[in-house]
Amino acid sequence: MYDYIIVGAGSAGCVMANRLSVDPACKVLLLEAGGEDSAPMIHIPATFIGLQDTPIDWGYRTVPQAHLNGRRIFSPRGRVLGGTSSINFMMYVRGNRQDFDHWRDLGNTGWGYDDVLPYFRRSEGNREFNNHYHGTGGPLTVSSYTTPHPWGARFIDAAQQNGMPLNPDFNGTNQHGCGFYQATIRDGQRCSTALAFLEPAKTRPNLTIQTHATVLKILIENNCAVGLEYLRRGVLEHARAASEVVLCGGAFNSPHLLMLSGIGHARELEMHGIQVKLDLPGVGKNLQDHLAVPVGCEMTQQLSMGAMSTVDRQAAMAQYDQDRTGPMASNLFEVGGFASVTDDPTWPELQYLFNTSLPKLFPEAPPQARHGVALACYVNRPASRGEVTLASADPLARPVIDPCYLSDPRDVEIAVMGLRRSLAILGATPFESIRGAPQHGLNSSDTDAVLEAYVRERATTTWHVSGTCRMGMDAKAVVSADLKVKGIAQLRVADASVMPKVVSGNTNAAVIMIAEKAADFMLAH
Repeated sequence: MYDYIIVGAGSAGCVMANRLSVDPACKVLLLEAGGEDSAPMIHIPATFIGLQDTPIDWGYRTVPQAHLNGRRIFSPRGRVLGGTSSINFMMYVRGNRQDFDHWRDLGNTGWGYDDVLPYFRRSEGNREFNNHYHGTGGPLTVSSYTTPHPWGARFIDAAQQNGMPLNPDFNGTNQHGCGFYQATIRDGQRCSTALAFLEPAKTRPNLTIQTHATVLKILIENNCAVGLEYLRRGVLEHARAASEVVLCGGAFNSPHLLMLSGIGHARELEMHGIQVKLDLPGVGKNLQDHLAVPVGCEMTQQLSMGAMSTVDRQAAMAQYDQDRTGPMASNLFEVGGFASVTDDPTWPELQYLFNTSLPKLFPEAPPQARHGVALACYVNRPASRGEVTLASADPLARPVIDPCYLSDPRDVEIAVMGLRRSLAILGATPFESIRGAPQHGLNSSDTDAVLEAYVRERATTTWHVSGTCRMGMDAKAVVSADLKVKGIAQLRVADASVMPKVVSGNTNAAVIMIAEKAADFMLAH
């Protein structure tokens, strides 16, 4: 018998395991479907792309997207200790002050910016900023780049020429502008939540960590969560919780598990022969994501890590092995920024990500690696909403994922505005002396219709799926402001699925904050 059982050792679950096991009298079980985070590529920042579609990635795909020319979108999710924090871009962006104030104004008391800022500061060990907005003593290392890529400075100059003022800290007084991103990188290595939170807690005798444990069902008795049924290395096992079960599986897996356990829209559950424990129609609904639109351009300078010669790559790896510095210590997304399409810059609608390697953007593009850059932008607060539903009652079957990307015309409109600015930035004078062939087939004079066609053909996810177990006061909300599942005792959700609306920026920092706050809720009881 355990006091608390946590499902998922990802961005949220590792935080929860650490905070709940601080009390030696509290027995905690942490279940993770994946394995240990021992693969060397996890810890080398520049090799994150190679982690996708491997055994440590769930490798989800959406259904064909009607507004993206019928394309299925690949949506990676970490299946390993640290979860997606072990395979993501390592960017530390909290979101906008107004995001959290909006959560509060929707009826979620205690989730305004001033309420959540202490939790951001608690987790953060920032190595550059030490002020009202930042923490320096937390377990999660947040750092800035000591030797930034020279193309980053060119981007910042070009962005300023296109209406984005210099901003030294996107997590500080305001978000608008361009500058250097902060990253969860510690001394040249990825600082996942497994490293930051779980590693220091592993030796606690009251914390049990079980990997390769796929949870099949929440055990519910008299509308109360009492434990879990799970499959571990082919053996069916059960665990009981005296106090609470908390789901930290993310925006796909948490609603999927709820539905498999009989919690969800009654009619949909009955269609699959699942006994309804609670008719909660909002489970799996309200799916949101950030849909990025990338454009690329070759550069005449040979400075892209992705196009390095074998000799140069070996030298970079040797430098990294020696002192954890050089190209391999960067996540390639060092600079970017936030821009507004309205007269109000305080809550920007667009985020920009500048990549110092040129990925293959087109199916017909030549396969050889080329030196160049990619610039992507996405709509911060998409209006489109999708859903996660069941494929069957088989707990090992993948959920059906339909984000309904670009189903709201406003998202298309803003995405086109963002794409037009991307073309202007790459076409600005700071890149003139090194700019090579564009890799997007677009011109700055193209009509909105041409740009819209490009968006529908090339846009893809930035991994920020959220909202499928949203907190709120209305009948479609799944959890209350204290993250308790409505109608089921001793059951909470603490991950990106509880966000009423996705934050304006990368989601990892906000998920860690949610877990910090959830742990306080639980320890208070």
